[in-house]
Amino acid sequence: MLALACLLLALPAAATAHHSRAEFSDEVQEIEGKLTQVMWFNPHAALMMEITDQDGEKQLWRVETFSGPRAFARFGVTADLFQAGQRVRVAGRASKFRQNYLLGTNVLLANGTEVLIGEEDRRWAGGPVVGSGMNVGQAVDEEKLRAAARENMGIFRVWSVSTRAVTENLPFTAEAIAARGAWNPAEDPITRCEQPGMPITMKPPTPIEFVDNGNTITLRSQYFDSVRTIHLNDSGPRAANEPATPLGNSVGHWDNNTLVVETTRISHPYFDTSGTPQSEAVAVLERFTLSADQSRLDFQMTITDPATFTAPATFGRYYLALEQTLGTFDCMVF
Repeated sequence: MLALACLLLALPAAATAHHSRAEFSDEVQEIEGKLTQVMWFNPHAALMMEITDQDGEKQLWRVETFSGPRAFARFGVTADLFQAGQRVRVAGRASKFRQNYLLGTNVLLANGTEVLIGEEDRRWAGGPVVGSGMNVGQAVDEEKLRAAARENMGIFRVWSVSTRAVTENLPFTAEAIAARGAWNPAEDPITRCEQPGMPITMKPPTPIEFVDNGNTITLRSQYFDSVRTIHLNDSGPRAANEPATPLGNSVGHWDNNTLVVETTRISHPYFDTSGTPQSEAVAVLERFTLSADQSRLDFQMTITDPATFTAPATFGRYYLALEQTLGTFDCMVF
């Protein structure tokens, strides 16, 4: 049975991870049916459901989640909660472009357990709840933060996002706004597991790692397993002769406890996962500032591109010294 609940919820601006939420309506609806398949892999886990509509016709729905297995595991949401053949009720937002396609937020299992697979709090009262909503990042282990100073690794470690909240100012040009309005998110290359370029790769709330190589620094991101090379104090001829690539050419230097990185020669055609175009004139300036106790890394990114912005755009968040390993993305197309 198809049940509709007309509840208008504003999609948070921080929900810009992985790929665009612009595809989905703000109106929340519910569907009930039988799980036919559980796809527990990146970029987003998904559930396939068979439902019967009001005319008695069977429909196959895909319910996409807000994140992937690694993020869900932090909150106790694992694949074994969902079994093919089990009946469930799902709340979520329908796609504006694809039929029978839902961005799920809540799942009610047959045993009364509610599983949070999106950014919303619990929806149905009564039973136990698994998960805490993806508005929250990794739980903060205060002992790990205190240990950061003793370990004295500086910036060269794995850094975790503990909150999805970001600061962002994006003064788009009229042309960029028009391109975003005409964008079909179903055409996003990320849905085909094509690795994105800069600055997209630095925006998702996934762990990053810095590795000291002497004259260079390797910056790895769990997002699509991207690997960037930062050339220290290596400007001028080498940078000018470097061919344009999706991740660009990155040159860095230290300003006291801040790693400053300038990236140019970026060939990736999109600024974000909402279809915003960018030109090869785009330049990205990043500042990674280490706290005195080495437990926190503040990140600020400034993007200039006259084809996309009327003034420099900014993006910021912070990381904490919580994780020991980076993990892999292992994207799969479905």
